Amino acid sequence: MNESATSRQVELAPFAAAVYTPHVRERDALARFAEELRAEGVRVGGLVQEAFRDEQGRTSGIDMVEVDTGRRFPINRPTRENLENHTCSLNTNVLADSTEALRRAVREGADLIVLEKFGEQEQKGQGLIDEIFLAISEEIPLLIAVPEPALELWQERSGDLGDTLAFDLAAFRAWWSGVRSRT
Repeated sequence: MNESATSRQVELAPFAAAVYTPHVRERDALARFAEELRAEGVRVGGLVQEAFRDEQGRTSGIDMVEVDTGRRFPINRPTRENLENHTCSLNTNVLADSTEALRRAVREGADLIVLEKFGEQEQKGQGLIDEIFLAISEEIPLLIAVPEPALELWQERSGDLGDTLAFDLAAFRAWWSGVRSRT
């Protein structure tokens, strides 16, 4: 990539994929990072996930949580049948309701949008994908959690313009420091 393309990338693409694996140690790092910045007065919008586990350690539900308001969206409540048949239990209607959090963050000009969602729906071009690219097109810094197996697809969809980070607080802080120094 030539120097002018690199400079353009820095100006036009303040977004990063926080890549995680199923064995990530700090699963709540994105939520903690958002709270840390909010405590510093940074206007952070977006959505993070909170998983609920049963006595056997299996996921018994997942909520999307608005970073700025704490409003919860129960996007996944697996039934016994879902668990036995290993079928998807994502409630796409509730997921659609959660898009307002991202649209509001764009409308209100958030300093940063965090999103813990580049799941199957987004990988298929559905779910929150329109809001993700709206934030990028509006040049609002975006930090999005991307599962490692979907990284290549994310890079393809995003034009490989954003940064790729480890899924940990130190990487998030370093990236944000760089973003802030450019503005």
